[in-house]
Amino acid sequence: MEKMFTVIEVPEEKKMNIGAYYFSSEANIWWNTMKDKLLGPDFTWSKFLAEFRAKFYPAAVQRQKEKEFMDLKMSGSMSMM
Repeated sequence: MEKMFTVIEVPEEKKMNIGAYYFSSEANIWWNTMKDKLLGPDFTWSKFLAEFRAKFYPAAVQRQKEKEFMDLKMSGSMSMM
């Protein structure tokens, strides 16, 4: 989504509405219950991402996935390609 926002030059103040449009299931329920608490003049796209990641991609999971990636090993005839 960030890549798309950059390419089509989406203004900062429009990113939350566009991003939330693509939510479904649990993310959509979360946003509908949280938006009234979160929205305000000082709520930015960066803060939106932080809240979203805290709910759906916690730091502990990020660290675990980073570790798994760093621990990947090639075996047999596997190549980097």
